[in-house]
Amino acid sequence: MHQTPNTCIVWFVLVGAFLGSCSPKETEDSEAVWTVPESAAAIANPIPEAAEHLREGQAIYRLYCETCHGATGGGDGAAGQAMGSQPANLQSEPIQSQTDGALFFKLTEGRGVMPSFREVLTETQRWQLVHHIRTLKNADAHADTAALPRALVPGISISSWAKVAPRAVRIWASRDGDYLWYATLPGEVYRLSTDRSQVPEKMLDVSDHGIPRLQGATYWQGTLYLSGNVRVNDNKGTEGRLVRVSWNAEGRPRVEVVFTTEAYGTTNTPFDHGWSALQVSADEKHLFVVSGSRTDHGEVQDNLGAYPNARDEALTAKIFRIPLHSKDLFLPNDRDSLQAMGVLFAEGIRNAYDLALDGEGRLIAVVNSGDYDQNEDMIWVREGHHYGYPWMMGGMETPQQFPDWLPDPETDPFLNPGAAAWPDDFYNDPDFPKRPAGRRFTPGFLNFGPDADKFRDRETGLIRDASDMGIGMTTFTPHSSPLGLVFDTEKQLPGRFKGKALVLRYTNGQRSVLMQPFTPHGKDLLLLDLEPDDAGTNFSLKTYRVAEGFTQPVDAVLLGKSLYVIEYGGREKGGTLWNVSFD
Repeated sequence: MHQTPNTCIVWFVLVGAFLGSCSPKETEDSEAVWTVPESAAAIANPIPEAAEHLREGQAIYRLYCETCHGATGGGDGAAGQAMGSQPANLQSEPIQSQTDGALFFKLTEGRGVMPSFREVLTETQRWQLVHHIRTLKNADAHADTAALPRALVPGISISSWAKVAPRAVRIWASRDGDYLWYATLPGEVYRLSTDRSQVPEKMLDVSDHGIPRLQGATYWQGTLYLSGNVRVNDNKGTEGRLVRVSWNAEGRPRVEVVFTTEAYGTTNTPFDHGWSALQVSADEKHLFVVSGSRTDHGEVQDNLGAYPNARDEALTAKIFRIPLHSKDLFLPNDRDSLQAMGVLFAEGIRNAYDLALDGEGRLIAVVNSGDYDQNEDMIWVREGHHYGYPWMMGGMETPQQFPDWLPDPETDPFLNPGAAAWPDDFYNDPDFPKRPAGRRFTPGFLNFGPDADKFRDRETGLIRDASDMGIGMTTFTPHSSPLGLVFDTEKQLPGRFKGKALVLRYTNGQRSVLMQPFTPHGKDLLLLDLEPDDAGTNFSLKTYRVAEGFTQPVDAVLLGKSLYVIEYGGREKGGTLWNVSFD
């Protein structure tokens, strides 16, 4: 069984998915049954509580723990929300009342999805991490609020526009521009008037639409579409669900089921990406919906013995096209049946957490890769195309498909020992599925920089800068988690931004053990200048960092000359909705 995450990192699971990533996780409820030997619990911390050790402990926490446990330890990191149970609140009395020895023991030994740090961190580092956990008791009261988003180029101003509910995952605008809407992972939907003449209004709850893990939302001609997952089989399985919502004259919601899927296995890992992004087609006849992978890179992932030997399924790692006015469809977990129904649009896409139409109506996606140091893709999604997952990601082959591969971070620089999928999910795998016969994989866009173009060289294992070398790479720096893709299709933005694309990077290189070797940047806004190739079959782009300093930015919507960026906001505190204004 290969299912245990090993450390805290980001790649947008978010949530599960979006950002998919994980860290050590232990729920407060299960703390009561995790018995620590008295001899271990009695050990005192041998490292003095000196400033240098506190600084080291904080740095270790940011790299290995923050994305799941949150910046202040409240258990509210976005990546951890994809799991079957929530990460522990490290500020809480059940955690803080434990001895230093008990905390050290749990960090060292691990249990279940809580990894062992014995081989990842030295003994000194683990004790330093215990010191930092102690500082989290009152962390919210002393949280750093000085770090705010800032523009990196002229012509941009950034201001706080509203506070939003916790665990926000999607934002969109009504066609007339009168309202901004946003949805949360637990299924709440809110509406805000763009002139701020009304207080924010809660429009829906999970009891209205029946999607307790909500990841997709879009609005078309007064109708709201929502997608996500419903857990079944004692939380070990899942079903995809898509609904449409309209409101009657009295303001009551009317909900219709567009489709449900056959049940298939979850994994209780951050690799369950679920049903997420939605986009109405250019001809307004169909709805595109993403179903992300259930694995990191095609490995076996069961769920505590349920669904044994399961890898990815017919219903995962694909983009579906559903007739817009469909009602009560049932999608079976069978590829041939899905193809016969005419709903299977594109395959081999690990986690396209965001979709958008460009100015010509082409469907464009940004895709998160897994824990191996493969680049992140941006792709033109076309009917019948296969984009390579799990055999290819970011223009690079997945090594586990080769039966003679022996994974070892000492000899393979693309394997980071701090990755969630190491060591359990990278293994010699002679039963890895064979490539589909006769299929040619469609590559992602080439990025010529100057930004977001760091990559690991296949020949040397060293990190290179594509633009410094005068070459293009496919497409973004590994582990960036690109989200919030928008196009200025109406050409309303001024100057260098007019008619261009923008995308967010969720990950911060300073706080991600996977992204840190590549760059200190991230949690930023990128300007994308796309150009079609001579044959008109693909694109290249140049990428520029234009703003940075967001906190867990998960989605964006462009309305007029303003880009509204919404933050995930943790489990309890909520985040900020920022107005990025182009002057």
